[in-house]
Amino acid sequence: MSPFAISVDIGGTFTDFVLQDRERRTIFTEKVLTTPHAPEEAIFSGLDLLSRRAGLRADACDLFLHATTIITNAVIERKGRDFVLLHTEGFRTTLETGREHRYDLTNLKLRFPEPLTKESLKLAVAERVSAKGEILGAPCREAVMEGVRRLVDDTGVTNFAICFLHSYRNDANERAVRDWIVELYPEAYVSISSAIAPAQREYERWMTCAVNAYTMPMLADYVGRLEQGLSERGFRGRGLMMTSSGLPLSFEHCVRYPVRLIESGPAAGVLAARGIAERNADAARGADFANILAYDMGGTTAKGAFLTAGDVHVQSSLEVDRVGAFESGSGLPLVIPAIDLIEIGAGGGSIAAIDERGVIAVGPRSAGADPGPACYGRGGTQATLTDANLVLGLLSEPNFRNSGIEVSTALARRAIETTIASPLGISVERAALGIHNTINENVARAFRVHAAELGIDYRRYTLVTTGGSSSLHAVSIARILNIRRVVFPFGAGVSSAFGLFMGQEGIALQKTRLLRLDQATGAGIAAQVDSMIAAERFASLLAQGSAATSLTLGMRYEGQGYEIAVKLGSDRRAYDPAAIQAAFEAEYRKVFGLIFPDYTIEIVHWTVEVSRDRAMSELDGFGYENLRQEGAAEKGARAVLGRPGGDLSVPVFDRYALRPGDAVPGPALVEENDTTIYIPAGSRAVVAPSFDLIADLEAQP
Repeated sequence: MSPFAISVDIGGTFTDFVLQDRERRTIFTEKVLTTPHAPEEAIFSGLDLLSRRAGLRADACDLFLHATTIITNAVIERKGRDFVLLHTEGFRTTLETGREHRYDLTNLKLRFPEPLTKESLKLAVAERVSAKGEILGAPCREAVMEGVRRLVDDTGVTNFAICFLHSYRNDANERAVRDWIVELYPEAYVSISSAIAPAQREYERWMTCAVNAYTMPMLADYVGRLEQGLSERGFRGRGLMMTSSGLPLSFEHCVRYPVRLIESGPAAGVLAARGIAERNADAARGADFANILAYDMGGTTAKGAFLTAGDVHVQSSLEVDRVGAFESGSGLPLVIPAIDLIEIGAGGGSIAAIDERGVIAVGPRSAGADPGPACYGRGGTQATLTDANLVLGLLSEPNFRNSGIEVSTALARRAIETTIASPLGISVERAALGIHNTINENVARAFRVHAAELGIDYRRYTLVTTGGSSSLHAVSIARILNIRRVVFPFGAGVSSAFGLFMGQEGIALQKTRLLRLDQATGAGIAAQVDSMIAAERFASLLAQGSAATSLTLGMRYEGQGYEIAVKLGSDRRAYDPAAIQAAFEAEYRKVFGLIFPDYTIEIVHWTVEVSRDRAMSELDGFGYENLRQEGAAEKGARAVLGRPGGDLSVPVFDRYALRPGDAVPGPALVEENDTTIYIPAGSRAVVAPSFDLIADLEAQP
């Protein structure tokens, strides 16, 4: 085994690193500003810093794990690449028409996401497959390729999305057209909907394929530059990227399916939160960590996931680029396996403004890394959450220098004064407190709504914070939600990078196949699972080794339009139809409060997860490089604006000088290189054996 393994998480504002030195049994962390124009530049900068500080040698590193927001940002900001859409004749506007669903019936000016497709780059193909999978009409090679050549000659675009009706039942027509294109244009990028999302419902399948095509050339270029730079530094190990389902996949595989990287970083953050809860369970009476709310907030967005009994819920679809806050149906639907997350436009770089009601609104727009918050002095003039926390005294100028950033409280005050305080006729301090509290309420509201959708009583959950910005807001959000315990992990600012090590290499496979449960057999269900695995080369290779296989079924009563997920897990004894019926009825009753015993049940959607039975790299038994062996834990005090409007003198602790068993009563600030923790009055935190801080919340003072 090589001495080093490294993980890198690229966020909208910062790029985070965790280096595992296996010889010294030590963990090193680093954080640098993201370089949006060329994300690999931030990676190479961080690697150079770790080479100087920790002795990292790329030629002695066997594992490079990566999470990135590059795909999500490309879709939201519409910075992908043009593509030719080849579609079944007569279905030219499927992606624009969608479901004809109004997500807000009272809004007369309803908006929807801007389309990814261009009318001038659509090509109708005379072909047809029936709903049963019968080929009613095969495409004509001459006609198709004449249209393709004309578009390529006119536009130079050699990026294609092939989306035909009912291709999930029979993909022969899509595969034929793909082969013709690749034969003529060997370097072309081609996505076919039957491979990207082999599921029923044309709109959702086609949209998934369109997003894949829109982002594939960009990801291929980025991965090519990254691999070249790593190779030049001597790296010869394996490179994997985190997918939305929480399973790392090879660079090569991810380039073919970039749509699966939509929630790459947040997925790693959820895995980190689960690992944090597990390592603290014994120290906090076990049951207290059975259920957790994973709360991740960085520079651009905040994410939340509810883990019940430690189970990470992977859903078969998700929606991105919503134009309506918390409004289902206002975004782009994608049929990909993804960890169930709620995402809010709230982070350190979130821009504060005065909305049409004349009150403070924060987010979803973000200053990002360029120009960044006003306090960075890089040209930003709009007030952000980071500016507000700096003015409030929750953040300090010296602590930013640990990330190589010089900030100015004066610039932060000027931005808040100009954009918020003066227009509202209030003090800068009151405006800053309003920005801070608005974020708390927005995040808590989002978590509350998502919990209601899931039928969860979040008051019995433990809040686990990850991300550089979450630790300043976690206790306030927990109090709003009546959550009684908060965990602040060591290295919270780079937790998603830690989570990359906790992932298990694997792949999630999806397929639509209708099967009445009263006609199913356990052997038949097992055969369907085996055939899905055999059809995917990587899954087949995993299954031949020590891999775990888990099955989740999308089920419904016959005649219903949508399904509920029924997780059967890895035990094939659960494939018995009677056991499946019992599991379906239990899940249906939990969601709807009743069942229909006389109705026929059918299986619609199959999700098979194949993964290795071990984490990418174990972190147990490793120490943290930045722990101090001597020195006082309390390093001073500073004024923090209190809730009533007066200043509080708050003690400031050095996180790296705290030892297991040390208590930190609130109010207090705990500083580490990549984040600052705020323990308000009425709370008390204790350092666990894991070096994580666990705060118990008393009644709000």
